[in-house]
Amino acid sequence: MRASFLRLCGTVSALMIGALGTAFANPTAQQNCDKSRVNAWKIYASCVEKQLANQAGGISFSQSVAFAKCRHTYLKKWMIFQARPLLAGSTCIGDRYTDNGDGTVTDNLSDLVWETKTDDDSIHDQDNLYTWSTGAPYAGNGTLFTGFLGTLNSGPGFADTNDWRQPTLAELQTIELDFPCTGVGGGPTCRCPSSPCVDPALGLTQSSSYWSVTTYVPNPAGAWNVYFGGGDPGLDDKTNQVYVRAVRGGF
Repeated sequence: MRASFLRLCGTVSALMIGALGTAFANPTAQQNCDKSRVNAWKIYASCVEKQLANQAGGISFSQSVAFAKCRHTYLKKWMIFQARPLLAGSTCIGDRYTDNGDGTVTDNLSDLVWETKTDDDSIHDQDNLYTWSTGAPYAGNGTLFTGFLGTLNSGPGFADTNDWRQPTLAELQTIELDFPCTGVGGGPTCRCPSSPCVDPALGLTQSSSYWSVTTYVPNPAGAWNVYFGGGDPGLDDKTNQVYVRAVRGGF
Protein backbone atom coordinates (compact mmCIF):
# COMPACT_ATOMS: atom_id res chain seq x y z
CA MET A 1 0.00 0.00 0.00
CA ARG A 2 2.78 2.41 0.99
CA ALA A 3 4.75 1.60 -2.17
CA SER A 4 1.70 2.29 -4.33
CA PHE A 5 1.15 5.58 -2.52
CA LEU A 6 4.76 6.63 -3.08
CA ARG A 7 4.54 5.73 -6.76
CA LEU A 8 1.36 7.83 -7.04
CA CYS A 9 3.05 10.79 -5.34
CA GLY A 10 5.99 10.47 -7.71
CA THR A 11 3.69 10.49 -10.73
CA VAL A 12 1.81 13.56 -9.48
CA SER A 13 5.10 15.35 -8.77
CA ALA A 14 6.36 14.58 -12.25
CA LEU A 15 3.16 15.93 -13.80
CA MET A 16 3.38 19.11 -11.72
CA ILE A 17 6.99 19.66 -12.68
CA GLY A 18 6.10 19.13 -16.35
CA ALA A 19 3.24 21.59 -16.11
CA LEU A 20 5.41 24.18 -14.38
CA GLY A 21 8.10 23.68 -16.96
CA THR A 22 5.60 24.45 -19.69
CA ALA A 23 4.18 27.44 -17.86
CA PHE A 24 7.57 29.02 -17.29
CA ALA A 25 9.04 28.28 -20.73
CA ASN A 26 10.35 31.28 -22.61
CA PRO A 27 7.60 32.76 -24.81
CA THR A 28 7.99 32.48 -28.56
CA ALA A 29 8.50 35.50 -30.80
CA GLN A 30 4.85 35.27 -31.91
CA GLN A 31 3.67 35.15 -28.30
CA ASN A 32 5.74 38.26 -27.56
CA CYS A 33 4.21 39.87 -30.63
CA ASP A 34 0.66 39.01 -29.63
CA LYS A 35 1.19 40.32 -26.10
CA SER A 36 2.64 43.56 -27.44
CA ARG A 37 -0.20 44.03 -29.91
CA VAL A 38 -2.93 43.34 -27.36
CA ASN A 39 -1.39 45.74 -24.83
CA ALA A 40 -1.01 48.44 -27.48
CA TRP A 41 -4.63 48.00 -28.54
CA LYS A 42 -5.94 48.16 -24.97
CA ILE A 43 -4.15 51.47 -24.37
CA TYR A 44 -5.34 52.93 -27.67
CA ALA A 45 -8.96 51.80 -27.28
CA SER A 46 -9.02 53.17 -23.73
CA CYS A 47 -7.72 56.52 -25.02
CA VAL A 48 -10.48 56.73 -27.62
CA GLU A 49 -13.16 55.69 -25.12
CA LYS A 50 -11.94 58.38 -22.73
CA GLN A 51 -12.38 61.04 -25.40
CA LEU A 52 -15.86 59.73 -26.23
CA ALA A 53 -16.76 59.81 -22.53
CA ASN A 54 -15.48 63.39 -22.20
CA GLN A 55 -17.47 64.40 -25.25
CA ALA A 56 -20.61 62.70 -23.93
CA GLY A 57 -20.11 64.44 -20.58
CA GLY A 58 -20.06 67.88 -22.15
CA ILE A 59 -16.35 68.52 -21.58
CA SER A 60 -15.08 71.08 -24.08
CA PHE A 61 -12.03 70.00 -26.12
CA SER A 62 -10.79 69.72 -29.69
CA GLN A 63 -11.99 66.27 -30.72
CA SER A 64 -9.76 66.23 -33.82
CA VAL A 65 -6.62 66.82 -31.77
CA ALA A 66 -7.63 64.47 -28.96
CA PHE A 67 -8.45 61.53 -31.24
CA ALA A 68 -5.36 62.21 -33.36
CA LYS A 69 -3.09 61.93 -30.33
CA CYS A 70 -4.62 58.56 -29.43
CA ARG A 71 -4.16 57.33 -32.98
CA HIS A 72 -0.64 58.71 -33.48
CA THR A 73 0.62 57.09 -30.27
CA TYR A 74 -0.88 53.76 -31.35
CA LEU A 75 0.35 53.76 -34.94
CA LYS A 76 3.91 54.56 -33.84
CA LYS A 77 3.95 51.18 -32.11
CA TRP A 78 4.48 49.46 -35.44
CA MET A 79 7.82 51.19 -35.95
CA ILE A 80 8.78 50.44 -32.35
CA PHE A 81 8.03 46.75 -32.93
CA GLN A 82 10.43 46.65 -35.89
CA ALA A 83 13.37 47.39 -33.58
CA ARG A 84 12.57 44.77 -30.93
CA PRO A 85 14.75 41.61 -31.24
CA LEU A 86 12.27 39.56 -29.19
CA LEU A 87 9.74 39.96 -32.00
CA ALA A 88 12.03 38.74 -34.79
CA GLY A 89 10.27 36.16 -36.94
CA SER A 90 6.77 37.15 -35.82
CA THR A 91 3.97 38.93 -37.65
CA CYS A 92 5.00 42.13 -35.83
CA ILE A 93 8.01 42.40 -38.15
CA GLY A 94 7.83 43.40 -41.80
CA ASP A 95 4.93 44.79 -43.80
CA ARG A 96 2.10 46.05 -41.68
CA TYR A 97 -0.58 44.88 -44.11
CA THR A 98 -0.94 41.44 -45.69
CA ASP A 99 -2.98 40.96 -48.86
CA ASN A 100 -5.00 37.79 -48.31
CA GLY A 101 -5.74 37.35 -52.01
CA ASP A 102 -9.51 37.16 -51.45
CA GLY A 103 -10.55 40.78 -51.49
CA THR A 104 -9.33 41.39 -47.94
CA VAL A 105 -6.20 42.62 -46.18
CA THR A 106 -5.04 41.88 -42.65
CA ASP A 107 -3.58 44.64 -40.47
CA ASN A 108 -0.74 42.98 -38.58
CA LEU A 109 -0.86 45.67 -35.89
CA SER A 110 -4.54 45.44 -34.92
CA ASP A 111 -5.23 41.91 -36.29
CA LEU A 112 -8.28 43.39 -38.04
CA VAL A 113 -9.22 42.02 -41.47
CA TRP A 114 -10.53 44.71 -43.82
CA GLU A 115 -12.62 44.53 -46.96
CA THR A 116 -10.92 46.09 -49.99
CA LYS A 117 -13.09 48.17 -52.29
CA THR A 118 -13.55 47.73 -56.02
CA ASP A 119 -14.82 49.69 -59.02
CA ASP A 120 -16.97 46.97 -60.59
CA ASP A 121 -20.56 47.79 -59.53
CA SER A 122 -20.53 44.89 -57.03
CA ILE A 123 -21.40 45.03 -53.33
CA HIS A 124 -17.76 46.06 -52.79
CA ASP A 125 -17.88 49.03 -55.16
CA GLN A 126 -16.25 52.15 -53.70
CA ASP A 127 -19.09 54.35 -54.96
CA ASN A 128 -21.86 52.65 -52.97
CA LEU A 129 -23.52 54.73 -50.26
CA TYR A 130 -25.58 53.45 -47.32
CA THR A 131 -27.78 54.72 -44.50
CA TRP A 132 -27.12 53.77 -40.86
CA SER A 133 -30.80 53.95 -39.85
CA THR A 134 -34.25 54.51 -41.30
CA GLY A 135 -35.10 56.99 -38.53
CA ALA A 136 -36.34 57.17 -34.92
CA PRO A 137 -35.53 55.42 -32.64
CA TYR A 138 -32.37 55.25 -34.83
CA ALA A 139 -31.62 51.55 -34.58
CA GLY A 140 -29.21 49.86 -36.94
CA ASN A 141 -31.79 49.11 -39.62
CA GLY A 142 -30.52 51.19 -42.53
CA THR A 143 -29.13 49.81 -45.78
CA LEU A 144 -25.68 49.57 -44.18
CA PHE A 145 -26.98 46.69 -42.09
CA THR A 146 -29.82 45.24 -44.17
CA GLY A 147 -28.18 45.59 -47.56
CA PHE A 148 -24.41 45.80 -47.28
CA LEU A 149 -23.62 43.64 -44.25
CA GLY A 150 -26.63 41.41 -44.94
CA THR A 151 -25.17 40.57 -48.35
CA LEU A 152 -21.61 40.06 -47.12
CA ASN A 153 -22.80 37.62 -44.45
CA SER A 154 -25.28 35.69 -46.59
CA GLY A 155 -24.69 32.14 -47.79
CA PRO A 156 -21.06 31.06 -47.36
CA GLY A 157 -20.16 34.68 -46.66
CA PHE A 158 -17.66 37.05 -48.18
CA ALA A 159 -14.17 35.48 -48.13
CA ASP A 160 -15.85 32.37 -46.63
CA THR A 161 -16.79 34.08 -43.35
CA ASN A 162 -20.06 35.37 -41.91
CA ASP A 163 -18.84 37.72 -39.20
CA TRP A 164 -18.41 40.93 -41.17
CA ARG A 165 -19.41 44.07 -39.31
CA GLN A 166 -19.07 47.82 -39.37
CA PRO A 167 -15.94 49.10 -37.55
CA THR A 168 -16.03 51.08 -34.34
CA LEU A 169 -14.67 54.62 -34.43
CA ALA A 170 -11.45 53.38 -32.79
CA GLU A 171 -11.03 50.64 -35.40
CA LEU A 172 -11.82 52.86 -38.37
CA GLN A 173 -9.18 55.42 -37.38
CA THR A 174 -6.40 52.81 -37.43
CA ILE A 175 -6.29 52.56 -41.23
CA GLU A 176 -5.55 56.27 -41.61
CA LEU A 177 -2.07 57.34 -42.58
CA ASP A 178 -0.10 58.34 -39.50
CA PHE A 179 0.43 62.04 -38.89
CA PRO A 180 1.08 64.11 -35.76
CA CYS A 181 -1.45 66.69 -34.63
CA THR A 182 0.00 69.47 -32.50
CA GLY A 183 -2.23 72.39 -33.40
CA VAL A 184 -5.85 73.14 -34.15
CA GLY A 185 -7.75 70.31 -35.80
CA GLY A 186 -7.47 70.64 -39.58
CA GLY A 187 -4.72 73.24 -39.25
CA PRO A 188 -1.31 73.06 -40.96
CA THR A 189 0.26 71.07 -38.09
CA CYS A 190 -2.75 68.76 -37.76
CA ARG A 191 -3.45 67.62 -41.29
CA CYS A 192 -3.10 64.31 -43.09
CA PRO A 193 -0.24 64.32 -45.63
CA SER A 194 -2.42 63.02 -48.45
CA SER A 195 -6.00 62.51 -49.57
CA PRO A 196 -7.49 59.99 -49.26
CA CYS A 197 -5.87 59.69 -45.85
CA VAL A 198 -5.64 55.91 -45.85
CA ASP A 199 -2.89 53.36 -46.37
CA PRO A 200 -2.71 52.34 -50.07
CA ALA A 201 -2.81 48.69 -48.99
CA LEU A 202 -6.53 49.16 -48.36
CA GLY A 203 -7.10 49.76 -52.06
CA LEU A 204 -9.66 52.20 -53.43
CA THR A 205 -10.93 54.74 -50.92
CA GLN A 206 -13.07 57.82 -51.32
CA SER A 207 -11.73 61.12 -49.97
CA SER A 208 -14.88 61.37 -47.95
CA SER A 209 -16.62 60.13 -44.79
CA TYR A 210 -17.05 56.45 -43.86
CA TRP A 211 -19.52 55.15 -41.29
CA SER A 212 -18.44 53.71 -37.96
CA VAL A 213 -20.83 51.72 -35.79
CA THR A 214 -20.28 54.11 -32.87
CA THR A 215 -23.37 56.10 -31.96
CA TYR A 216 -23.12 59.74 -30.86
CA VAL A 217 -24.20 59.44 -27.21
CA PRO A 218 -25.69 62.96 -26.71
CA ASN A 219 -27.98 62.44 -29.70
CA PRO A 220 -28.68 58.88 -30.94
CA ALA A 221 -29.80 60.30 -34.29
CA GLY A 222 -26.10 60.67 -35.14
CA ALA A 223 -23.14 58.34 -35.53
CA TRP A 224 -19.40 58.89 -35.77
CA ASN A 225 -17.55 58.67 -39.05
CA VAL A 226 -13.99 59.21 -40.25
CA TYR A 227 -13.38 61.75 -43.00
CA PHE A 228 -10.62 60.25 -45.14
CA GLY A 229 -10.26 63.47 -47.08
CA GLY A 230 -8.28 64.94 -44.20
CA GLY A 231 -8.22 62.40 -41.39
CA ASP A 232 -10.67 63.97 -38.93
CA PRO A 233 -13.43 62.10 -37.11
CA GLY A 234 -16.87 63.59 -37.58
CA LEU A 235 -20.59 63.11 -37.09
CA ASP A 236 -23.42 62.47 -39.48
CA ASP A 237 -27.17 61.94 -39.28
CA LYS A 238 -27.85 58.21 -39.36
CA THR A 239 -30.40 58.64 -42.15
CA ASN A 240 -27.78 60.18 -44.46
CA GLN A 241 -26.00 58.14 -47.10
CA VAL A 242 -22.31 57.62 -46.33
CA TYR A 243 -19.53 55.33 -47.61
CA VAL A 244 -18.65 52.09 -45.81
CA ARG A 245 -15.90 49.51 -45.36
CA ALA A 246 -16.47 46.19 -43.60
CA VAL A 247 -14.16 44.61 -41.03
CA ARG A 248 -13.81 41.46 -38.98
CA GLY A 249 -11.48 40.08 -36.31
CA GLY A 250 -9.31 42.17 -34.01
CA PHE A 251 -8.47 41.82 -30.33
